[in-house]
Amino acid sequence: MRKYNIALYIFLLSLLYITQGRKSGKQTSNEFDVLIFTQHWPLTACFLWKESSQKHSCSLPKRDEWTIHGIWPTKYNTLGPEYCNRSLPFNASALAPLQSELKENWIDIQNGSEPYSFWKHEWNKHGTCAVTIKALNNEFNYFEEGLKLLYKYNMIDVLAKANILPGQKYKVEDMLIGIQKVLNKRGQVMCAQNKKTGESYVSEIRICFDKTLQLVDCDGIYHFPTNCDRSKQIIYPSNVPTNHRVIQI
Repeated sequence: MRKYNIALYIFLLSLLYITQGRKSGKQTSNEFDVLIFTQHWPLTACFLWKESSQKHSCSLPKRDEWTIHGIWPTKYNTLGPEYCNRSLPFNASALAPLQSELKENWIDIQNGSEPYSFWKHEWNKHGTCAVTIKALNNEFNYFEEGLKLLYKYNMIDVLAKANILPGQKYKVEDMLIGIQKVLNKRGQVMCAQNKKTGESYVSEIRICFDKTLQLVDCDGIYHFPTNCDRSKQIIYPSNVPTNHRVIQI
């Protein structure tokens, strides 16, 4: 019984260590199963940013297109790894050749945040875990590969090929099936809800890659295939949503 109690104590202590490490941004193991390439719809991302404070304003791309959130090394059925290598701090000067493209396609929606804060966060949290892959083995390569993936798999084009266009409402199944038909792989669709109106907006679309950067099904990733309400239509907004229901008279 004593041996059992000691073993249980060690297990619980290690679980607490892992949990606290994630909450505090501490370094974790860089083992993972799949890479998630996450794009977000800037108009929904802006809505979420403005909802957090009336003082917030947004930086939006010049044209209607999905933009990059990040490339996330991920274990099946959980989150992470995260913050894998403290010896690889973010270096803004390394991205100088890519800055003009990044400012348009890996844009920080949160206007007024510190310069490079979004890129710094993505690199420290996810990029330092992705460096075990040759094509992503340094900061420049990580961000350059994100741009390449966006140019090839931009969801504004993928969804349009499935006849899914901004300004309309769809069942999330329509989006999931559309992505699968165009890419021949299963992706993930995430939603954000307007708590004052009950409406849901498409927020992020995620597609998955193996460690050779070949497109694979996203089966097994956290929240697969969606967190959206399957019983209701979701909005693919063509403008930044507001928190007031429009009443026509």
